[in-house]
Amino acid sequence: MEEIPPAPPPPHTPAFQPVVPVVENDNEPGYWNWTRIGFAVLLIVILWAGTQSDGRIPPGVRQKEARVMAVAIRDSVEQFLADYGRLPVPEKAGNREEDTDSDTSSIEGLATILIGTESDTTPRQNLQGVDYLEGIKPAKLSEKAGMPHAWSNGLIIDDKGINWYSIVDSWGNIFRVRLDTDGGGFVENPDLNGVADGLTKVKQRVIVWSPGEDGKEETWTDNPKSWD
Repeated sequence: MEEIPPAPPPPHTPAFQPVVPVVENDNEPGYWNWTRIGFAVLLIVILWAGTQSDGRIPPGVRQKEARVMAVAIRDSVEQFLADYGRLPVPEKAGNREEDTDSDTSSIEGLATILIGTESDTTPRQNLQGVDYLEGIKPAKLSEKAGMPHAWSNGLIIDDKGINWYSIVDSWGNIFRVRLDTDGGGFVENPDLNGVADGLTKVKQRVIVWSPGEDGKEETWTDNPKSWD
Protein backbone atom coordinates (compact mmCIF):
# COMPACT_ATOMS: atom_id res chain seq x y z
CA MET A 1 0.00 0.00 0.00
CA GLU A 2 1.37 3.36 -0.93
CA GLU A 3 2.34 5.57 1.94
CA ILE A 4 0.21 8.46 3.02
CA PRO A 5 1.94 11.58 1.68
CA PRO A 6 3.17 14.05 4.28
CA ALA A 7 2.08 17.65 4.28
CA PRO A 8 4.28 19.79 2.02
CA PRO A 9 6.95 21.93 3.71
CA PRO A 10 6.38 25.67 4.20
CA PRO A 11 7.55 28.02 1.46
CA HIS A 12 11.33 27.89 1.14
CA THR A 13 13.30 30.75 2.57
CA PRO A 14 16.86 31.03 1.19
CA ALA A 15 19.34 30.46 3.94
CA PHE A 16 21.27 33.50 5.07
CA GLN A 17 24.91 33.23 4.00
CA PRO A 18 26.95 35.26 6.49
CA VAL A 19 30.21 36.78 5.35
CA VAL A 20 32.86 36.23 8.00
CA PRO A 21 35.69 38.75 7.79
CA VAL A 22 39.22 37.47 8.37
CA VAL A 23 40.49 39.05 11.57
CA GLU A 24 43.12 38.15 14.08
CA ASN A 25 40.64 38.34 16.94
CA ASP A 26 36.98 38.77 16.10
CA ASN A 27 36.16 39.38 19.75
CA GLU A 28 38.32 42.43 20.29
CA PRO A 29 36.59 45.84 20.44
CA GLY A 30 35.55 47.30 17.11
CA TYR A 31 34.80 43.97 15.39
CA TRP A 32 31.37 42.34 14.81
CA ASN A 33 30.86 38.63 15.26
CA TRP A 34 29.20 38.22 11.85
CA THR A 35 28.63 34.47 12.22
CA ARG A 36 26.49 34.93 15.32
CA ILE A 37 24.58 37.80 13.72
CA GLY A 38 23.92 35.66 10.64
CA PHE A 39 22.47 32.81 12.69
CA ALA A 40 20.35 35.24 14.69
CA VAL A 41 18.89 36.73 11.50
CA LEU A 42 18.21 33.24 10.11
CA LEU A 43 16.42 32.23 13.31
CA ILE A 44 14.22 35.35 13.15
CA VAL A 45 13.31 34.57 9.53
CA ILE A 46 12.36 30.98 10.44
CA LEU A 47 10.20 32.11 13.36
CA TRP A 48 8.49 34.70 11.17
CA ALA A 49 7.73 32.10 8.50
CA GLY A 50 6.17 29.87 11.16
CA THR A 51 3.75 32.61 12.16
CA GLN A 52 2.49 32.89 8.57
CA SER A 53 0.89 29.44 8.74
CA ASP A 54 -2.25 28.67 10.79
CA GLY A 55 -1.28 25.02 11.13
CA ARG A 56 -3.96 23.70 8.80
CA ILE A 57 -3.19 20.87 6.40
CA PRO A 58 -3.51 22.10 2.79
CA PRO A 59 -6.61 20.75 0.98
CA GLY A 60 -4.48 19.04 -1.67
CA VAL A 61 -2.80 16.90 0.98
CA ARG A 62 -6.14 15.88 2.51
CA GLN A 63 -7.31 14.91 -0.97
CA LYS A 64 -4.27 12.68 -1.48
CA GLU A 65 -4.68 11.13 1.98
CA ALA A 66 -8.32 10.29 1.24
CA ARG A 67 -7.46 8.73 -2.12
CA VAL A 68 -4.74 6.59 -0.52
CA MET A 69 -7.29 5.46 2.08
CA ALA A 70 -9.86 4.61 -0.62
CA VAL A 71 -7.28 2.52 -2.48
CA ALA A 72 -6.30 0.75 0.75
CA ILE A 73 -9.93 -0.19 1.44
CA ARG A 74 -10.35 -1.45 -2.13
CA ASP A 75 -7.16 -3.51 -1.84
CA SER A 76 -8.31 -5.06 1.44
CA VAL A 77 -11.60 -6.16 -0.17
CA GLU A 78 -9.76 -7.59 -3.17
CA GLN A 79 -7.44 -9.55 -0.85
CA PHE A 80 -10.49 -10.92 0.99
CA LEU A 81 -11.88 -11.99 -2.40
CA ALA A 82 -8.59 -13.67 -3.31
CA ASP A 83 -8.52 -15.59 0.01
CA TYR A 84 -12.17 -16.66 0.22
CA GLY A 85 -13.31 -16.63 -3.39
CA ARG A 86 -16.19 -14.28 -2.54
CA LEU A 87 -16.72 -10.66 -1.65
CA PRO A 88 -17.39 -9.52 1.94
CA VAL A 89 -21.03 -8.46 1.96
CA PRO A 90 -22.86 -6.95 4.95
CA GLU A 91 -25.76 -9.08 6.17
CA LYS A 92 -28.34 -6.45 5.24
CA ALA A 93 -27.12 -6.23 1.63
CA GLY A 94 -30.11 -8.23 0.41
CA ASN A 95 -30.31 -9.43 -3.20
CA ARG A 96 -26.86 -10.51 -4.37
CA GLU A 97 -27.98 -10.98 -7.97
CA GLU A 98 -27.06 -7.34 -8.52
CA ASP A 99 -24.25 -5.07 -7.40
CA THR A 100 -24.21 -4.09 -3.74
CA ASP A 101 -23.78 -0.57 -2.38
CA SER A 102 -22.25 -0.47 1.07
CA ASP A 103 -20.10 1.86 3.14
CA THR A 104 -17.52 1.86 5.93
CA SER A 105 -19.85 2.87 8.79
CA SER A 106 -19.93 0.72 11.91
CA ILE A 107 -23.62 -0.05 11.51
CA GLU A 108 -23.05 -1.38 7.98
CA GLY A 109 -20.46 -3.83 9.30
CA LEU A 110 -18.17 -4.05 6.26
CA ALA A 111 -15.14 -2.69 8.12
CA THR A 112 -15.82 -5.11 10.99
CA ILE A 113 -15.83 -8.05 8.56
CA LEU A 114 -12.55 -6.91 7.02
CA ILE A 115 -10.85 -6.44 10.37
CA GLY A 116 -11.93 -9.90 11.57
CA THR A 117 -13.93 -9.03 14.70
CA GLU A 118 -17.45 -10.11 13.70
CA SER A 119 -20.01 -10.86 16.38
CA ASP A 120 -20.89 -14.47 17.16
CA THR A 121 -24.57 -13.55 16.77
CA THR A 122 -24.24 -13.25 12.98
CA PRO A 123 -22.80 -15.70 10.42
CA ARG A 124 -19.07 -15.04 10.20
CA GLN A 125 -17.62 -14.23 6.78
CA ASN A 126 -14.00 -13.67 7.77
CA LEU A 127 -13.64 -17.21 9.11
CA GLN A 128 -9.90 -16.97 9.74
CA GLY A 129 -10.17 -13.64 11.55
CA VAL A 130 -7.60 -12.03 9.24
CA ASP A 131 -7.10 -8.29 9.74
CA TYR A 132 -7.28 -7.03 6.17
CA LEU A 133 -7.23 -3.44 7.42
CA GLU A 134 -3.99 -3.65 9.39
CA GLY A 135 -2.41 -1.07 7.09
CA ILE A 136 -5.00 1.57 7.99
CA LYS A 137 -4.00 3.71 10.96
CA PRO A 138 -6.35 4.87 13.74
CA ALA A 139 -8.34 8.03 13.03
CA LYS A 140 -7.17 11.35 14.43
CA LEU A 141 -9.18 13.55 16.74
CA SER A 142 -9.64 16.89 15.02
CA GLU A 143 -8.62 19.96 16.98
CA LYS A 144 -9.27 22.44 14.18
CA ALA A 145 -12.39 24.52 13.80
CA GLY A 146 -14.41 23.95 10.67
CA MET A 147 -14.04 20.18 10.55
CA PRO A 148 -17.45 18.53 10.01
CA HIS A 149 -16.69 15.54 12.26
CA ALA A 150 -14.69 14.88 15.41
CA TRP A 151 -12.58 12.10 13.89
CA SER A 152 -10.80 11.99 10.55
CA ASN A 153 -8.44 9.98 8.34
CA GLY A 154 -8.50 6.46 9.68
CA LEU A 155 -10.12 3.67 11.64
CA ILE A 156 -12.62 4.25 14.47
CA ILE A 157 -13.83 1.66 16.99
CA ASP A 158 -17.42 1.83 18.17
CA ASP A 159 -17.73 3.30 21.67
CA LYS A 160 -20.42 0.90 22.89
CA GLY A 161 -17.98 -1.72 24.10
CA ILE A 162 -18.38 -3.96 21.06
CA ASN A 163 -15.88 -4.56 18.31
CA TRP A 164 -17.57 -2.63 15.52
CA TYR A 165 -15.38 -0.50 13.32
CA SER A 166 -15.78 2.32 10.81
CA ILE A 167 -13.39 4.13 8.48
CA VAL A 168 -13.51 7.86 7.76
CA ASP A 169 -11.76 10.08 5.22
CA SER A 170 -9.65 13.21 5.76
CA TRP A 171 -12.77 15.25 6.59
CA GLY A 172 -14.52 12.62 8.73
CA ASN A 173 -16.82 11.32 6.00
CA ILE A 174 -17.72 7.65 5.68
CA PHE A 175 -16.41 5.96 2.50
CA ARG A 176 -18.89 4.55 -0.02
CA VAL A 177 -18.23 1.08 -1.42
CA ARG A 178 -19.74 -0.59 -4.49
CA LEU A 179 -19.30 -4.37 -4.80
CA ASP A 180 -19.65 -6.53 -7.90
CA THR A 181 -21.76 -9.16 -6.12
CA ASP A 182 -23.49 -10.26 -9.33
CA GLY A 183 -20.12 -11.43 -10.72
CA GLY A 184 -20.27 -9.37 -13.89
CA GLY A 185 -16.68 -8.18 -13.57
CA PHE A 186 -17.69 -4.52 -13.43
CA VAL A 187 -19.84 -2.07 -11.49
CA GLU A 188 -21.89 0.94 -12.48
CA ASN A 189 -19.88 4.17 -12.42
CA PRO A 190 -21.16 6.49 -9.64
CA ASP A 191 -19.06 9.41 -10.96
CA LEU A 192 -21.59 11.63 -12.73
CA ASN A 193 -18.81 13.43 -14.60
CA GLY A 194 -17.51 10.12 -15.93
CA VAL A 195 -21.00 8.98 -16.91
CA ALA A 196 -21.50 12.25 -18.80
CA ASP A 197 -18.33 11.41 -20.76
CA GLY A 198 -19.71 7.97 -21.64
CA LEU A 199 -17.87 5.99 -18.94
CA THR A 200 -20.93 4.28 -17.48
CA LYS A 201 -19.13 1.25 -16.01
CA VAL A 202 -15.92 0.62 -14.06
CA LYS A 203 -14.24 -2.69 -14.84
CA GLN A 204 -13.39 -3.59 -11.24
CA ARG A 205 -14.93 -5.92 -8.65
CA VAL A 206 -14.94 -3.21 -6.00
CA ILE A 207 -14.68 0.58 -6.02
CA VAL A 208 -14.43 3.02 -3.11
CA TRP A 209 -15.03 6.76 -2.89
CA SER A 210 -15.96 9.51 -0.45
CA PRO A 211 -17.98 12.74 -0.75
CA GLY A 212 -14.84 14.81 -0.29
CA GLU A 213 -14.26 18.12 1.39
CA ASP A 214 -17.75 19.54 0.77
CA GLY A 215 -19.45 16.35 2.00
CA LYS A 216 -21.66 16.25 -1.10
CA GLU A 217 -21.54 13.05 -3.09
CA GLU A 218 -23.06 14.62 -6.20
CA THR A 219 -20.22 17.15 -6.61
CA TRP A 220 -17.60 14.80 -8.00
CA THR A 221 -14.86 17.35 -8.59
CA ASP A 222 -13.55 16.95 -5.03
CA ASN A 223 -14.51 13.30 -4.42
CA PRO A 224 -11.47 11.05 -3.75
CA LYS A 225 -11.91 7.66 -5.45
CA SER A 226 -10.05 4.37 -5.86
CA TRP A 227 -10.19 4.24 -9.67
CA ASP A 228 -9.10 6.57 -12.47
